[in-house]
Amino acid sequence: MLTFEKVLEVFKDYLVEDTRYEIVMTSHGYTVLEWDSRANTWVGEELCATPEIMRDVLLDNFTGYLEYKAIVANGEVSEDEQIRITEQRQRLLEKLA
Repeated sequence: MLTFEKVLEVFKDYLVEDTRYEIVMTSHGYTVLEWDSRANTWVGEELCATPEIMRDVLLDNFTGYLEYKAIVANGEVSEDEQIRITEQRQRLLEKLA
């Protein structure tokens, strides 16, 4: 059974590296917040009513982060890089199973 704790544990290293995202407990449940350091403000939020929603939100953010890093390093996301990103996503999904 997927729990919030398991999702947070699996994505812990990613959340330390990508400081744009914070996860906070609100009176309505866990919320993923996105910070824009240039504008010095929150630019996005996603209420995660279930661990599955949190998993999907963080997996999408993780994928976008890896693609961004590839673009910064190489100017584009190559086919090899896309394969590597897909493999990294799959490893995270396996940890969450």
